Amino acid sequence: MYSYNAICEDDTVLLSPRLKTIKALRARYFRNREMFEDQGPVTEIVVFKGGRIHGYYTPEFKLDRSKPAYIHNIFYGRV
Repeated sequence: MYSYNAICEDDTVLLSPRLKTIKALRARYFRNREMFEDQGPVTEIVVFKGGRIHGYYTPEFKLDRSKPAYIHNIFYGRV
């Protein structure tokens, strides 16, 4: 099960429910994007698989390969 935290410029964190696929998460993000535009622009999306970080994504929901999720999971003891 996947979920995401969308981090806005004003340090607001928007949470998603758990969904079965990343494709479903992406669709939900774009479907609900207008609802949280008053929070400020989204700067980063962190996708979780269970309790681990699965990957970092851009505001366009594209995988950001410059930030390795595996390293962050090691730092936070989620390996």
